[in-house]
Amino acid sequence: MSEEHVDVRFTAAGAPWKIRRSGRVWQVVVEPTVHFERVKWWEDTSFSIKKGKADRIDYAVWLVQVRLGNNPNSDILTWHLIEHPRTDSWSVQEVL
Repeated sequence: MSEEHVDVRFTAAGAPWKIRRSGRVWQVVVEPTVHFERVKWWEDTSFSIKKGKADRIDYAVWLVQVRLGNNPNSDILTWHLIEHPRTDSWSVQEVL
């Protein structure tokens, strides 16, 4: 599965709300769920631990169901929204 970087807007509670992907805005239509995964730091040569500060070793993966804009006729798609804490960015993976 390939990942595509996206822009994400969040609710005041911190949940994904809108996602801009390839110039189109997708609306989250079902309450998303989140789990955390661990960075494989033992395989990542760029991972660092500096005195007083370490790279985060856990990152969020949201399961979101989205619809294109506010179009009620748009198909609902399911994506994994993956956090990249070192770059403060997000990407999506299609869920098959």
